[in-house]
Amino acid sequence: MTKLMLTYLAFDSSTRHVRLDPHEPAFFQNPYEAYAFMHGASNVFFWEEFGFWCFGGFDDVSRLLRDRRFGRQNPVGIPDRRDIGRDRTHLNAFDGIEANSMLELE
Repeated sequence: MTKLMLTYLAFDSSTRHVRLDPHEPAFFQNPYEAYAFMHGASNVFFWEEFGFWCFGGFDDVSRLLRDRRFGRQNPVGIPDRRDIGRDRTHLNAFDGIEANSMLELE
């Protein structure tokens, strides 16, 4: 099978980092070429433009969804984000509504 070359996508296999502007017209018109390339290159990669890790394999995503460390009830916030979860006063109205949500039964 011939490896698809996409001029708008840069992938470093040693670090698994991707540079791909989501506003790139070719990607915007047909993102599936890039997704197919990434799925073939690595199910896990760091998307530079967004600043986070992406997981594309079924087994990886399934494990993440079952791992309580990545759930909504993480008292210290998102892993590696020490600034999240400290001051939530600006979310008082939202938290008041969510306190009675079915999602809080997790």
